[in-house]
Amino acid sequence: MTDNQTNQDVNENIATSVNLEDLAEPNIIELNNATPRNSFSLINAEQSATIFRQFTQGKVITKQVFDQLSSEQQDNPLFTCLFNHESHFQQLYQHLGYQFCLNNDGDFYYVQELREESSDEADDNALKVQTILLQLGRYYSQTGRDLDQLCQVAFGFNETDLRALNKDDDSLAILKAIKVDGWSKAIDFIVSRNFAYKTGTNSCFISSAGKAFLFNLVEQYSQFEQG
Repeated sequence: MTDNQTNQDVNENIATSVNLEDLAEPNIIELNNATPRNSFSLINAEQSATIFRQFTQGKVITKQVFDQLSSEQQDNPLFTCLFNHESHFQQLYQHLGYQFCLNNDGDFYYVQELREESSDEADDNALKVQTILLQLGRYYSQTGRDLDQLCQVAFGFNETDLRALNKDDDSLAILKAIKVDGWSKAIDFIVSRNFAYKTGTNSCFISSAGKAFLFNLVEQYSQFEQG
């Protein structure tokens, strides 16, 4: 028997006793298991794009939004997406130059730019929101109503309130100081950023985000007066 014939017999015996596919399959499974999962594959791309657009437009994303068809508040799928994938969005917006934040008191997410030189516009918008909310709260209290009602779908404020506010020279002067032309524009401003939601053509209520801002401002103002 030649050496070539011996080697051939050995190779045939090995091939018969060991199925090469049996050796290969576990290696493939092990490789697949070792491959890290990409967090982007776990998130709806359309939702992520909508979230980005809202953040860059200066909006906050609240836990609940008002649905005019059902006339009630419903869970916000964008908030749910952010809540379920917080780690992903923290890293994503950090790489985009933003700080990703959750306000627990108002149940809303927002972002703020990390660059100091880019904060002027954000500060200006925040001042407008705070001023508008504080003036609404002042008016609401002066009419003998509880501030909590301002933040409830069944109450809020309406066309009658807007007419009264537009006759208030003091509040109009304050709006002018922050470069907001009248109460219709003021309401549109806070609605466009989700600090209030419209329930009709000229009726709104303050959102959970707006409520957190408003009650914090009221508390600070009370402490200032007492101090």
